[in-house]
Amino acid sequence: MADLKLTANALLNLDTNALFEKHNIEEIRKVEKDTRFQIEKKKQDLRLMVGERYRDLIEAADTIADMGRCAQNIVSAVQGMQEYCTDLQKTHMTKGLSGDRSRLSKQRNVPTGFYSIASQIKLLVDMPEKIWSAIEGGELLWATQLFLLSRHIVSSLQLDANTQKSAQILSWFPILSRQWAAISHFKTSILQSCRSVLKDAKMSEQATAKALCSILLLEDSTPRQVFTEFLLARKSAVQQLFQPYQPGSSIKSQVCGVIELICTTVQQIYGVFYNSEDENKEHCNLLMKIIQDVTNDTKTGSSDIFTKDMGSGSFAKYLPVSVTDFRPVLRTLASPISAEYLQKSCLEWIDTCIHDINIGVGKLFTYVTTIKGLTGIRDALWELLSQFWDKEEKTAATFRRKEKDNAEETEKDNYVVPWKTVCLSVISKQLSPWDEFIRPLFLTRAQTIIQNMLDGSTDSTQRLVNQVLQDIASLPTECNVASFIWTETANDAPTTSIWSTSLASRAPTEGGGLYMKSRAFSPRVQSLSSTIDSRLKALLEDVAYYTTAEEEKKADERIVGPFDKFADSSNLLTFLQMACAKCIDRLLHYINQQLNEAEKFLEDSGDEQNQNKTTVINRALLLGRLCAALCDLTPNLRQCMLGVQAKEAKAEPIRPLGRRALSLRQAKSKAAAEPTEWDKMKTLFTEYCNKAYNVWIQSHSKDLVTKFKNVLLDENGNTALRMATNWEEISIQEETEAGKTVTSTIKLPVQASWYVQSTLCKLCEEINRVGGHALPRPVVQGLISRTSDGMLSAYESVLSKGGEDKSTERAPLSQAKALQLLFDLKFINTLMSGRKEDEKETVAYAQRVQNLTESLESRIDPFDLDVFTPHMQSNLSRHTMRCAVLLGALSSTDKPTYTHRPVQSGHHEQHNVLPLTPGQGRFSLLPLSTTHTGYGSSQSLLSKQQQLTTPSLELITRSSFKSEETSSNDTASSLYSKLGSFRSSWLS
Repeated sequence: MADLKLTANALLNLDTNALFEKHNIEEIRKVEKDTRFQIEKKKQDLRLMVGERYRDLIEAADTIADMGRCAQNIVSAVQGMQEYCTDLQKTHMTKGLSGDRSRLSKQRNVPTGFYSIASQIKLLVDMPEKIWSAIEGGELLWATQLFLLSRHIVSSLQLDANTQKSAQILSWFPILSRQWAAISHFKTSILQSCRSVLKDAKMSEQATAKALCSILLLEDSTPRQVFTEFLLARKSAVQQLFQPYQPGSSIKSQVCGVIELICTTVQQIYGVFYNSEDENKEHCNLLMKIIQDVTNDTKTGSSDIFTKDMGSGSFAKYLPVSVTDFRPVLRTLASPISAEYLQKSCLEWIDTCIHDINIGVGKLFTYVTTIKGLTGIRDALWELLSQFWDKEEKTAATFRRKEKDNAEETEKDNYVVPWKTVCLSVISKQLSPWDEFIRPLFLTRAQTIIQNMLDGSTDSTQRLVNQVLQDIASLPTECNVASFIWTETANDAPTTSIWSTSLASRAPTEGGGLYMKSRAFSPRVQSLSSTIDSRLKALLEDVAYYTTAEEEKKADERIVGPFDKFADSSNLLTFLQMACAKCIDRLLHYINQQLNEAEKFLEDSGDEQNQNKTTVINRALLLGRLCAALCDLTPNLRQCMLGVQAKEAKAEPIRPLGRRALSLRQAKSKAAAEPTEWDKMKTLFTEYCNKAYNVWIQSHSKDLVTKFKNVLLDENGNTALRMATNWEEISIQEETEAGKTVTSTIKLPVQASWYVQSTLCKLCEEINRVGGHALPRPVVQGLISRTSDGMLSAYESVLSKGGEDKSTERAPLSQAKALQLLFDLKFINTLMSGRKEDEKETVAYAQRVQNLTESLESRIDPFDLDVFTPHMQSNLSRHTMRCAVLLGALSSTDKPTYTHRPVQSGHHEQHNVLPLTPGQGRFSLLPLSTTHTGYGSSQSLLSKQQQLTTPSLELITRSSFKSEETSSNDTASSLYSKLGSFRSSWLS
């Protein structure tokens, strides 16, 4: 059976009969139980409700009783307030009055109440004009006292309880309320004027202290509060000075104004707030002195307010003593600021100013684009800070503004506290405004300007170089330097003034066009170098304004003053050195990129000959000449890279990059000295110069060797006939076994094969085309070595296919061809030997030549070879002398290849050959000569030449001119000094 659950409403409406009819006994009992439970619950709820209502009733009764007591207390307080207002003039309004109490009582007994009220109202009517005059005249403290007096008068009139008509004063004099409304707004005007004075650093300490005292009196603040407001005002003044587009102001004036504001603020803090132990010191804690003077209630007689013109009126005699003897009163006692709090606050303020200056001056300096402009600002700061430097006495008018109407203060304000004393008192340490606030910004901006100028120069140089590389095909002088060298121009001769200077002090650019041609510097290379040098010269001149000064050379002039102007010179020059090195690295990286592209293009093009390949080679040569010219034609680059060593290196002449004439002592000193940054940079230029020429060497030598090998290995008859040379017939006499003389005729080659001469001539033409006389020696050696190695490889290929390789169908090498090849090989070896820098390579090259010679001689009959050798040697010497001028670029400077016959005693000849030493790089196209014994027959000459080996010739030449080499100095590379060194040996 389901449980029977009935709610309270169901129980109320339950029908008993229906209950017994529908439910059994157990359900009825359950309904009864629920009903009784509901009844008990209702009873409990009723009891709780009655208890809570009763408690609220008791609380309400207590509240009503409390309200009654509070109302009684309020009534008592209102009555007490009325009594206090009634006694206000007797107590509070007379507080601070130090006049004679008997006089005060006597004046109160005089029946002049109405006239007293009228005179006070008359004084209130005159107050607005007087306050305005005080504000306009800058006498803010007097304006503050007048305002406080006006407020005192209004309060006394409204609260005066001594007369029976006090309640009717406002109705009798309605002007009172209107006049106070006209006076009350002066408080805001005075405070605004005072805060304007606090922001003005040109105001004197006296005026600043009076403005602070006015704020303290008007706002009932403490010295700590006004000190905080003073620092905030000066912080706001610092920030306002950084606002751009200020009318009539420049960056120099703004920066100087900020530093002046900070220095003046520190001095004013010392004079206005610092509490010195020496009570007799002037301008120390002016704020407390002024407060004491204004609020001092120990003086007798009238107040200072009535000493001017207020007490001259006829109504003044009716003014009460509470008005005539009025003095402002401070609600709290004004105590001096402690030194610890003063120093802590000042240090925090200085840190804040440093942060603001870093931001503000940093933004202003973005408009300064030259170091000369920075120097002008620095010099102006030096002059400004000199006024604050340590001097015991100064004229106060130099940096303070005097009050016009205070002659006594003007006489007292003649002593200036030393800056060190001020800093130690206020911030407990020495403060250098230059070092703390502004010096890092100057150095950072100067470095930024230098970096921007160098970056601009580098980008411009890259654009110019790229433009020249693009247009090189249309520039004949860049494609063929020889046409530029051998074309006479008007500016070839140097200026007349250059002959009055020594060689060591001459700049490379002063040598005229002949110097440029001797160094093979083409016009575009000169233009690029001149552009770079002119930009660096402008940069150095700009930096010189900041680092040096002609009028300040003495050391004591740098020390005396607020700071050292040139303390950052070394830092700036070091940064210039580093920044210049980075920019040159960028330029060299660009050159390296162009050279890599050229190498890749030449590798991809292979043996094909086209115009693009020639253009690429000319571009590489131009870059090589540019790297060499940057060392010789950019003296200002050298100055930048030397940095702080630039001054010492000014007197040292710039030597060419290629062939230098240094004495042994100079070479040793240079090797012992530590290399400078300029030396490292020259090494980089040399590496990239050699790399550029190496592109040309690889390409041109490869082309020459390929053509030479093709002709040498070509067995076509037409080619052989076309390349054949004429042979000489020589008659020789031989003695038979029977003692008879037999005359026979032999044929021997007298000149090298045409393809050999053509190859060597093209090689010389290419060397001369690129200005071979000015090329560094390793470059020429590399080209000749690479070409000679290739030619030897071609001969090795011919010999390997001609005899040893039996598998080939090629005909064996004939004796005639072997003789011609032997002559060609010796001719090549005579002209192109001695070009190896490494001794091992030289030995290996000589061994290869020896092997080839032996291989060719093995193909000639031994008996014929003995007969042919002297005559071939004679023909080889004669042919070499004939080709010496044409192929002079290939001749070794270390090894003479032919001789000169001097005149015997008593014999005259019509000409002399200029004897040259092996080191004469200037005359590489002229025949080198040496000496041997006199004239004779050709046979004796041949025998003499056979006896002279290469080492002996070299020994004779070097020993003959040893005195000339040792007597020459560093300037022996010039033509005139060279001729001078020949004078003793040539004409003797």
